[in-house]
Amino acid sequence: MKRKESVVSAENSLRQSTETESGSAADVSPATTTESMENVYVMDEGKLKPFDPEDYTVSNLYQVLDAFSVECKLVRPEDPSNIVFEGKKPSRKTVPMVVTKDGESLILDSWEALDARPEQLATAVEVMGVTPVKKVFVLRRK
Repeated sequence: MKRKESVVSAENSLRQSTETESGSAADVSPATTTESMENVYVMDEGKLKPFDPEDYTVSNLYQVLDAFSVECKLVRPEDPSNIVFEGKKPSRKTVPMVVTKDGESLILDSWEALDARPEQLATAVEVMGVTPVKKVFVLRRK
């Protein structure tokens, strides 16, 4: 796998897939989101969609921290057949989310689960390191 330079490219690819599904960029969350809501997505019918901070949901949200593109390589039989990360390995605090060619997203329990079943990467476009988050409201005294 090859690490992308920034999470922004993962966000852009998700926005492009959302725009092609809906047909307009108006369905994408506005650029006026706060810093804490950047790169936050909601799982809707098996697909990852940008979360609008104006919306309310009780379901888990996912914040993208790492993004990896998927490359197929040929290795010699004596080489290890496990998953190889180019560059820095993903954080243990994140879990892998596999985005398939169909635009569907699959969240795995751990990076070890992805390592145990590498065949899941056959239909993957990218793998993102995400962390589950929830939207909460805080009351502050005036």
